[in-house]
Amino acid sequence: MTHNKLTKHELKDDAFVTFVLDAREYIRENQNKIFIGLIALVVLIAGSLWMNNSRIQAREEAKAHFSEALSSFRNGQIQSAEELFRLTEERFGKLQEGAYSAYFIGQCALIDGRNAEAIEAFENYLDRAGKFPFFKKAAMDGMATAFGNDRNYDRAAEIYIDLIAEIKDDSFMENLYLKKGAEMCRLSNRNDQAIEMLERLLEKTTGVERRDIQIELDILRG
Repeated sequence: MTHNKLTKHELKDDAFVTFVLDAREYIRENQNKIFIGLIALVVLIAGSLWMNNSRIQAREEAKAHFSEALSSFRNGQIQSAEELFRLTEERFGKLQEGAYSAYFIGQCALIDGRNAEAIEAFENYLDRAGKFPFFKKAAMDGMATAFGNDRNYDRAAEIYIDLIAEIKDDSFMENLYLKKGAEMCRLSNRNDQAIEMLERLLEKTTGVERRDIQIELDILRG
């Protein structure tokens, strides 16, 4: 039994062999370029891994700082909490914890009676609320409270009007915003809007609270 031996011509016609030979020749002629390309690829992969690890580490640090600040806030250590929230917001402003820290800075200032600072902090958070919306309505409520404290009842009323317009299924907060909004509308001489809010609130209440709302409505209507 004899074995057929491929001739040089047949070897050249073999597609796989031709590919291997061509690849070998290409590598030999372009080995420097290929080496540089491999180095660049390794650097790119290493850089991506480093950036990913840095983001993970930054997120963990942000969580730790925010958790510590929140613990101080809940324990009534307002000054300490505000300092920690400011540190978190300054270092991790682009992360969720940094954005939420801006909201709590506003709450700390509001508790401390610094209304202008509270408004500034709430606005700072609301600029990022599109990406981190959890405290959006609470921040708007805080701003309205601060404006009301500064006797800017008209601006406070406008915020509550916007809040009420955005309410969907949160009935508890709707009642609260209707009550606060009606008060700000009354104080800013928007009696028609105050009446409208109280009428909506009247439908949702019973007992003594309903009676008090009805009395306030009668006064506003004259």
